[in-house]
Amino acid sequence: MSDREIAKFDKAMGYRNETLDGMDWYSVDAPNVELNGLYWRKPGEAFRRIPFTSKVSDGVDFLAWHTAGVMLRFKTDSQEIKVNVKVGHSSRMDHMAHVGSMGFDIYLGSGSSKFFAGSTRFDHNKDEYNVKFFEPFPTKKMREFTIHFPLYSGVESFRLGVNEGAVVELPTPWKDPRPVVVYGTSIQQGGCASRPGMCHTNQISRMLDRPFINLAFSGSGKGEPEMAELIAQIKDPAMIVLDYDANAHCDGLEATLPTFIDIIRKAHPEVPILLVSRLPFKEECIEAPAYKEDRFRYTAIHMAELKRRRDMGDKNIHFLDGSTLYGPDPSECTVDGCHATDLGFYQISKRMAPVIERILTQF
Repeated sequence: MSDREIAKFDKAMGYRNETLDGMDWYSVDAPNVELNGLYWRKPGEAFRRIPFTSKVSDGVDFLAWHTAGVMLRFKTDSQEIKVNVKVGHSSRMDHMAHVGSMGFDIYLGSGSSKFFAGSTRFDHNKDEYNVKFFEPFPTKKMREFTIHFPLYSGVESFRLGVNEGAVVELPTPWKDPRPVVVYGTSIQQGGCASRPGMCHTNQISRMLDRPFINLAFSGSGKGEPEMAELIAQIKDPAMIVLDYDANAHCDGLEATLPTFIDIIRKAHPEVPILLVSRLPFKEECIEAPAYKEDRFRYTAIHMAELKRRRDMGDKNIHFLDGSTLYGPDPSECTVDGCHATDLGFYQISKRMAPVIERILTQF
């Protein structure tokens, strides 16, 4: 039975493509909306997370088109919100919801008081769709919204639709506009959240009312010096989080971590750096000896680098044990023994956000 057949019996399981009529349409470069998460993008350019001229690896080059961490913020008195979208580099995976990989979701509210208000429901066999996020509000008044972009697909075109004649204004400023930069792997990119807003970088952004720049690349975050050079270009970051154990593995982490941090420190000698070790895999839960040994070695590599730099006088480098981030029952936090479910991302956010906030408060 297809999803369309199921909708015959349960309308909530169906979707429909909306018309373009009765709406005013805005691009992300309109002066009254704010696009976050694409540090190098200039108005009118394509949606890409690193510069077009940068070449780190084939994997990073491909995954840079995925819009993980990208968000659009604005205020409007429109009673409904639509998006007109064409996605590219589309990822239709067996273990990730298409709303998370190819879709958008929307939050209502400002600051750290934002609430899920809807997501895009669309034909996942097509790369273009025009959909609304929610049923129209009964009253017309100014409200603030945040739209999260797809985690595992690119966006070739995007338009924001509001009711004809509706007012659109810039959002409430961030509590602190300096971004937290996260470098990592498939989990940090958002695999396998059911919708974009559930990726932990987006969750923590809401919790702390801070912008994040997601520079995670599935299977391809391996600590290359070229990637460190790109991160070093970011002006005035609040913090840099390095969480790439799972792609580099023990030998790669040990070989790359000192150089990676050296490059960042030349540009940002005092910006807090948070080292995060690998999240638990299912093999650790079922006591596979090799994975237990890797866990001890990952921790030892991070702690050795932490001690070396602290001995050199670098007091603003920190370590977070990734084995604790899923909480007391990590076996329930993944879809496949590796990639996080929404529960997994919620557990990460709940434990990582206070650490980030504490470090930034002390800095």
